[in-house]
Amino acid sequence: MKYGSASSKWISMLGIISLVFTLTIVPSPVIMAQEAAADSQEAAKTSANSDLPPLPLSPIEIAEKDGSALRMSLKDITKLALQNNLDIAIQDTNEEISQLKILQAQGDYDPKLTGTLGVQSRKTANQSTYQYSAAKYNQNDNATWNFTFQKTVKTGGTFQAQWNSSRQESNSTSNLFNPNYGATASVQFTQPLWRNLKIDSTRGNIKLVNLDLESTDSKFKQKVTETIANIQQQYWDLVSAIRDYDIKRSSVKLGQITLRDNKKKVDVGTLAPIAITEAQADLKSRELNLISSEEQILRQENTVRQLISNDRNSEIWSKVIIPTDQPDFVEYKVDLNTAIETALKKRPELAQYDIQLRQSDINLKMTQNSRKWQFNLIGQFGSQGTAGPQSYLLNNYTGEPQLDENGNKIPSIPPYLVGGLGHAYKTVFTEGFTTWQVAFNVEIPLRARSLDAQLAQQEITKRQRLMNRRNQEQQIQVEIRNAVQQLLTNRQQVKTSEVQKRLAQEQLDGEVKRFDAGLSENFRVLDQQNNLASAENSYLVNLISYKKSIITLQKAMYTLLEANEFEIAKGTSNNVPNLK
Repeated sequence: MKYGSASSKWISMLGIISLVFTLTIVPSPVIMAQEAAADSQEAAKTSANSDLPPLPLSPIEIAEKDGSALRMSLKDITKLALQNNLDIAIQDTNEEISQLKILQAQGDYDPKLTGTLGVQSRKTANQSTYQYSAAKYNQNDNATWNFTFQKTVKTGGTFQAQWNSSRQESNSTSNLFNPNYGATASVQFTQPLWRNLKIDSTRGNIKLVNLDLESTDSKFKQKVTETIANIQQQYWDLVSAIRDYDIKRSSVKLGQITLRDNKKKVDVGTLAPIAITEAQADLKSRELNLISSEEQILRQENTVRQLISNDRNSEIWSKVIIPTDQPDFVEYKVDLNTAIETALKKRPELAQYDIQLRQSDINLKMTQNSRKWQFNLIGQFGSQGTAGPQSYLLNNYTGEPQLDENGNKIPSIPPYLVGGLGHAYKTVFTEGFTTWQVAFNVEIPLRARSLDAQLAQQEITKRQRLMNRRNQEQQIQVEIRNAVQQLLTNRQQVKTSEVQKRLAQEQLDGEVKRFDAGLSENFRVLDQQNNLASAENSYLVNLISYKKSIITLQKAMYTLLEANEFEIAKGTSNNVPNLK
């Protein structure tokens, strides 16, 4: 008895093991039959829907069919926007203007050469025996050609060099030379010792325009960031519009199936004729929504084209943009405090306020400099030369006093002064007729109410900018907090709407089965179909909103430039047609 009982137990265990092995490893005929039945049901379902009216082609399908489709990824479309966007091009020209302003400000250090050419004739009555002429009047004819070189140096001083030439002719008998040639060469340097020593209007203006260039560059990066954020959000809006069209077209197909099935049931007498009217009314409503969805695709494409093309004749306007990136859910994790610190370090608004504060400091220094006393050190050195034709009275010059026809003594003239214009130039450097000067100039402002008022206004302006910067910091913190909260909210909505979509599909499947069994009504099936379309649209909207909330947060943190090709945005203004 015991032996037989034990044997039966082993036999039973071996049978169970064999059965499990057969079910898990070897496909059973039942499972194979179920899979074949599922495949046949799908084929039968496709065949059963062959009598439905054809669904309209989407703008994307039409473009792929006629060859006008242009597939673009998010990176591709961002690159085009950075190259061709007009807002960036305008900001790019502002940077060029700032660079030219720097060049303009440095122009105050450019040297200047001034030339003066002139002739003059003057007649006066004979008024003394020293200056008389044989005529009834004295006549003096002068000609001058003077040149001045002047340059401002970066210490606030001024260097000046002059070369003056003249020719004087007179009918006066007292002139030893007639005509008389004169030449003068001189250099002068003026250096301020207190006011304008460390800073003056030129150096201050150069510093200000350099800061303007920094501000313009910051604004350029800000505009690029805004453009990147805008184009990427518009890209996902285009994806959303295309997906929405597909959802609404699927809803139209469900409406067609319901209308067809209702007609069959009315024909066999299992459904009231009013069900056909209900299905037809619901189908038309869905078709209207589909038409509106198609218009939204076209509108969104125009918005995207505007951001990536600056030429109305560009080929992009005749192409249909097809996004290749799909809005798959990828979780974006961020720490709130890290996000705030990153934004406070990188936001261009704060950098621009810092630049304004530095400009305020420069303006204050320039105004304070204008209130100082003026101490100038002046150094000058020059030499002069003179020459003229040898007088007839001096033709036999021996060094002894000469007498004129009236017996008067004629002043002695050395031979080295007798000559023409070239001789006058020579004596400038050889004969030692020099002049030098060292002077100290002082200017003391006794009262400066205008400067005092200007200085007080600049102090107030600086305090205002400090307060505005502090206010901007608070706004950035609030913006980051809101962006992070929106990101978390959208993430929860994506997960919830995904479950909602699944449940809506299950509710529709159950309602269809109940309706086929005669346990439900037609309007309930239509209602569940609309609920499914609404749930699918809600999931799509939340998914796109989550994508856009990531972009919004990255824009608020000012990290979008790190992931995109910022440098290609430089020189965008050169890509604008008819502006080269």
